[in-house]
Amino acid sequence: MNILGTHRSVTQRLRLTADRQLGAGDFFWHTWRTARDRDRPVLFHPDTTSPAWDESEMTGTSLNDIRIAAIRYAHWYRTHGVRPSTHVGVFTRDGLYGLLHHIAITGLGAVAVHCNPDMAIGTAAEYFRRTRTTVLVGDADLLAGCAESWSLPDAAPDRPLLTKDIARLDGTAPLPPAPLTGFPYRHRPDDLVMISHSSGTTGRPKAPVFTHASFFNGKRERLWTFPSLRSDRMLTALPHSHSAGISYLSMALMLGIPTLLLDAADGASAARAVNRFRPTFVLGFPLTLAEIDLSRITPEAARHIHTWNGMGDASHERHIRPLTALGTRRDGGKELAGSAYVDGLGSSEMGMVLFKQVFTPQSAGFGRLIGRPVKAVQDAAVLDERGRPLPDGEAGLLGVRTPSITPGYWDDPTLGKESLRNGYFLTGDVVRRESDGLWYHLDRTPDVIRAADGPVYSLPLEEVVLLTTQALDAAVVAVDDPGAPGAQRPAAVVLFDGDSGAAPGPGDASPQDLLDRCNDALAGRGLAPLSALVIAADRSGLPVGPTGKVLKRQLREAHQDLLGRPAEAGAAHRAQRLRPA
Repeated sequence: MNILGTHRSVTQRLRLTADRQLGAGDFFWHTWRTARDRDRPVLFHPDTTSPAWDESEMTGTSLNDIRIAAIRYAHWYRTHGVRPSTHVGVFTRDGLYGLLHHIAITGLGAVAVHCNPDMAIGTAAEYFRRTRTTVLVGDADLLAGCAESWSLPDAAPDRPLLTKDIARLDGTAPLPPAPLTGFPYRHRPDDLVMISHSSGTTGRPKAPVFTHASFFNGKRERLWTFPSLRSDRMLTALPHSHSAGISYLSMALMLGIPTLLLDAADGASAARAVNRFRPTFVLGFPLTLAEIDLSRITPEAARHIHTWNGMGDASHERHIRPLTALGTRRDGGKELAGSAYVDGLGSSEMGMVLFKQVFTPQSAGFGRLIGRPVKAVQDAAVLDERGRPLPDGEAGLLGVRTPSITPGYWDDPTLGKESLRNGYFLTGDVVRRESDGLWYHLDRTPDVIRAADGPVYSLPLEEVVLLTTQALDAAVVAVDDPGAPGAQRPAAVVLFDGDSGAAPGPGDASPQDLLDRCNDALAGRGLAPLSALVIAADRSGLPVGPTGKVLKRQLREAHQDLLGRPAEAGAAHRAQRLRPA
């Protein structure tokens, strides 16, 4: 990118790039020392509960504001026994509070243990317990829920746990009477700085750990490639308790990009934020971006957007194309109609997006294309079960070698070792690489459908289902095959959202009509047919976790015997084609 006319000068970027002490645990303090605009508001955090909030009502927070708040919080933590390596939990819906406390905690050399506020309260309480959190700050109602969970038999933490209302702490924590000694802490590369749970779609959320060096890996190079012209403004609707949320906010501060932190991750809130803040690029997990009702974005706000950033699971063509029709982008000095969609495949364990593909209105190849590995990936391969590389064109397990990978899991060190094959970290994904070097995402390993004729991968089927039905969301999951005991067949669950305008409803199409249309389209692409299709009445019929990922495990449990019972309202079977029992 053109590095002239950016929020950080070439000299400032060089200073940050060349600073070998700079890492995830102290990024803010290096940034503050380097910056020359410490009083300029850089983070904006609106009261989204106000129906008429606009930019004038947003609270602008500068680097100096962050520094003062972090010192106040660090002083409070230190007076309450927090020392290097202490585990401090953060459990709040307020993304700005979460970031400020993260900076204060890591500034003391302690470990920030983040939890998504949408996590089931019992699961969250158990997470803080098993990560050996000793101090927990958070919203009052969330803390009360944890306390109630810990009062149950055999649920109490192993050691006393101090809890504090995060809003009350902000209102009462004073500045220290003298500078804090040893603050900010001087980290070693392998110092633990953060624990941020996985999405938990396959069961209990895992607790990957992040170190000073590993969590910063890849960011140094992005100081020169991330969009940061003076005209750029970033909107992030990522969960700010997630490693991705923390990662992109650290980039915003290092590069000085005016950034709106949106606590609500729903599409309606994101659309309102686009209209009020007029960002040039928008970040979110795929479901948030898919839910945005584009008809509610004003032409003036849409004009400013040049990039959408989706990350986590790869996004679907059905959701990408409408977004890229908005906005304008520059390419080779020319202004072009339409925006870009940067689709990134990553996970909590990867520490960052490891595969990236850019789509524009002119893009033709989709089909779960994830592009190529980013520069931080030293090597990537498609592997068999024993860790041996497979040839191009064959489906297998995704293995990567990169310093950004988590060093392990806090409460399950054997899990990290089990994730290694032949020196590669297994991400839990099934992929295929073609001879042109492009990679395709086929499935998550727990979601592969074990059909009698061989494995069926759900994600390519979902791509076709979404395009054919124009549903808002869809999932293809395994159900029992009545004609082959022990085998499975694919079934689709689709969700329409006609009320919001984000996607058309099914109209007069019956479940059987939709099933037939989908199977015709699947046959045209040489993919396995669906054996059933279910229309979800609402989001509870297609449940998602706190990060917006569909909980396929719950769907499999709910529909396991779907083909063995008569089709109910809102469902259709391909019964005439089932093999007899």
